[in-house]
Amino acid sequence: MVKPVLVGVTGTHSTGKSTFCDELKVTLECKGICVATIPSFGKLAVQQGIPLLTQHTYDSTMWFIDRTLEAQRAAVENAEVILVDRPIMDAVAYWNAAIEHRGTPAPAHQVDAISALLSRQIPDYTTIVATRLDSSIALGPGRDTDLTFRQSVDTHLHQLLSRFQIQHQMLFPHVREALLNTLHNDILHALGRS
Repeated sequence: MVKPVLVGVTGTHSTGKSTFCDELKVTLECKGICVATIPSFGKLAVQQGIPLLTQHTYDSTMWFIDRTLEAQRAAVENAEVILVDRPIMDAVAYWNAAIEHRGTPAPAHQVDAISALLSRQIPDYTTIVATRLDSSIALGPGRDTDLTFRQSVDTHLHQLLSRFQIQHQMLFPHVREALLNTLHNDILHALGRS
């Protein structure tokens, strides 16, 4: 059995991640490829009273990471491609932004535990696609409007990508179609379907 292609699409909220995942999924399914999408767990977190955004904690960060990894493991059973809308580094970027917002540093043992977890799990991703915040793009309905916090998440995310030397491709509006085509072709090649 061929190992599934694992694609993470990372970035702060309302930067086009879900739309990009949906579009990539459609193009792959048109080729008969079985695709699983791992969604953001934000709505489930709200339902369960998990702290979000500026209230994000170490425990809520681990909750998001655990849900994502569990969903990825379950998807491996049937999918040839797994699209992760909010890979595990997203939860860490939100936690770092929340820590900055509150002005209270996290205990060293929590930082070390998260760093070790990222170092172990990030190599599982075949491809990472990262967005950049464009504050001129309107937010969707019901989205958090705190631009300062969104900018902080964006900054922390790109610091993580750099710190952990995570190879990634940038998703900007002017390269969206080209990136979709490139990823589509790369995935077909990885699956021996090109």
